[in-house]
Amino acid sequence: MDQKITRTIKALRRREIVGWAAGNAEEARDIVLRIVPPDAVVGTGDSTSVRQIGAVAALEARGNRLINGFAIPSNVTDVRSLFENSFWPMLEATLCDVFLTGSNSLTEDGRLVNVDGAGNRVAGMFWGHPTTVLIVGRNKIVKDLDEALDRVKNVIAPEHLRRKGAPTPCTKSGHCHDCLGPTKVCAVTTIIERKPPHTDFHVVIVDGDLGLGWDRTWPKERIESIVARHEEFMALCPLPACLLEPGTNEELWKMARTKKLQWP
Repeated sequence: MDQKITRTIKALRRREIVGWAAGNAEEARDIVLRIVPPDAVVGTGDSTSVRQIGAVAALEARGNRLINGFAIPSNVTDVRSLFENSFWPMLEATLCDVFLTGSNSLTEDGRLVNVDGAGNRVAGMFWGHPTTVLIVGRNKIVKDLDEALDRVKNVIAPEHLRRKGAPTPCTKSGHCHDCLGPTKVCAVTTIIERKPPHTDFHVVIVDGDLGLGWDRTWPKERIESIVARHEEFMALCPLPACLLEPGTNEELWKMARTKKLQWP
């Protein structure tokens, strides 16, 4: 096992976060099955790492109900279908028994750093359910907060958005422009410093590369392997044109209230 993983797990423990070491994807999947109760409803945030270890398929095969707001059919073109296939599942996913996702980066002293667009993935990490499980590949471990934010803003976000076809300036230059337009997807940045008071927190660190993320000094072959594996498992999540149309947000929340979710 990589000594960096061992050190990071010890750092997580000091923050009252349960760290797990997995030698490979199969071990990580078995750990997830141990953490998640057989009858739990599991919400997911978009994560290539989760798909790469086969956790979703394994949980569904065991009989767990999985909620995924990122399996958006290509024929979603109106607000009603957007609500049923994405918006409502994203709400449900953050109010369930277990929330399962990945992390953009993890510092060696145990802090989890993430950037999100809508905010549902990061919100689900620390609120709305008794248990959170994050899957983190060894390539996501960074030295400190400065390196974590640089990695997210200038490696992960530009590369991820370019593959999604987003019209943001970073997809052309390869680095953050701190843009503020309607297509900006780095809208919410979170740093989890310790276990939230109402949520048991588990981080499964895999001794292998998962998701999208690398240091620019790494060998070209390793980076290309990370990219290829990411593209194999990434969710395309095509964004329908109606998402940015005036009035869409109000209509989505009106539909949510009709479903009688208990809002304040």
